[in-house]
Amino acid sequence: MTRKQLIMDSALQLFAEKGIEATSVQQITDHCGISKGAFYLSFKSKDELIYAIIEHFMNNIIREVDQAVSEGSTPSEKLHNYFVHTFKVMSQYTGFAEILMKEKVSAINETLIERIQFYVDLAKKSLEKLLFEVFGDQIEGKQYDLVLVVNGMVQAYLQNFFESCKPFDVIKLADSLVEKTTLLATKSEVVFLQDSSQLYSRMKVYSIEHIIEELDQLQQQTNDNLELESIQLLKEELTMENPRPAIIIGLVSNLEKNENFNWVTLYLKNHFI
Repeated sequence: MTRKQLIMDSALQLFAEKGIEATSVQQITDHCGISKGAFYLSFKSKDELIYAIIEHFMNNIIREVDQAVSEGSTPSEKLHNYFVHTFKVMSQYTGFAEILMKEKVSAINETLIERIQFYVDLAKKSLEKLLFEVFGDQIEGKQYDLVLVVNGMVQAYLQNFFESCKPFDVIKLADSLVEKTTLLATKSEVVFLQDSSQLYSRMKVYSIEHIIEELDQLQQQTNDNLELESIQLLKEELTMENPRPAIIIGLVSNLEKNENFNWVTLYLKNHFI
């Protein structure tokens, strides 16, 4: 386990026990058994730590569910995997989500809200793509309703299990939701959401200069030669008059194992695929 991961895990424990605002950096370092200096080598402040935990939380949900879906051999199996792993992953993070809902956290500023919305929209787009893969053109025009309803069903069941604190059969639940989604996709006729703007927020498009600034900062957080070279080549490619998507995606793949690069790798893949 890296020092950053140790700090995040310890902070989550303390946040659950004491609350976010009531937990100090000193308490976190004592819990980790490290010095304050070691903490500040990993995070500039407690706010930055909270920011990192939220990004880790959102990124893991998207990546783990996408990985599970890709392992399905048929479209229907992929949809079943989507529900199974969505519930499994979300169950892992309900504790932190509850903490965030209970407290007004100073780190939740406009920039972070934009970043969270990016992840939320990315998850919706992945679900929309999956639904087309499963049901084909028959959902054309009603895909936005379907995404909203499927997300609503998942959230409703999660809330129910969260409140009851009782174990549940995730396989049976996934079977039930596959059946319900199939009925909606194949039988529903009345469409309410007419276009993507009614489902997705206006996803912020960052300038190439902004992305390069992010990469410059991230370059200071790695000593891995492959990552350093990939960042340099990525910056050069992005500044070209016509950046080549295949080259960018290839370089991004060299950075995906490093959690420090979570947001920028997902953003670039979404932007250039």
